[in-house]
Amino acid sequence: MTEEIKNRIHNLAVKQIISDFKFIKERSLGESIYGFGLGLVGDITGFFSAANTIESLKKTLSKEDDNEDISSFWYISEWEYEGTKDNTLYEFLATFIYDLKEDEYDSVMKNYEEILIKALQTCDEKGIFGIGKDRDDIIVYLHYADATDEDIDDISSEQINQPYFHNLFKERWNTEKNNLTKVIEKRMAR
Repeated sequence: MTEEIKNRIHNLAVKQIISDFKFIKERSLGESIYGFGLGLVGDITGFFSAANTIESLKKTLSKEDDNEDISSFWYISEWEYEGTKDNTLYEFLATFIYDLKEDEYDSVMKNYEEILIKALQTCDEKGIFGIGKDRDDIIVYLHYADATDEDIDDISSEQINQPYFHNLFKERWNTEKNNLTKVIEKRMAR
């Protein structure tokens, strides 16, 4: 992937993330967003933006059985709020992905992940996800909706979020440790 293509993908992703986050903020009507992420699949087909709020998580969990399924907290394809259906990035990707040789695909996919993480970092640096305490309350990460790479959540979180918040996120599945799931549950209880 050339630097020109990488830059074009980055700029299109940043534009879409900004638009999507603004759209989600408007739709969530002042609810407390605790997570924002980009969902993708193992094919280079663009991404979808999603966010979840404390309020929508409460509604989701109240509808479920007594056995709390914490996947609702962290699988962004399960989240209530999605961004716009902007296809600009996909249309650009389609101009070259179909011409890739089979042995190039994995390398290009890794580049694509890195570009999306960088785009999230760029948005974070611009204050899109909030500043100060507002930003500290939102975990931001990349997630494979089809479980192609389950490590990308932690890898991307580490590069985007503050170390303390990332460490809580990294332990989100561990019921024996202080983790972000417990932090979110405390916020729901307020």
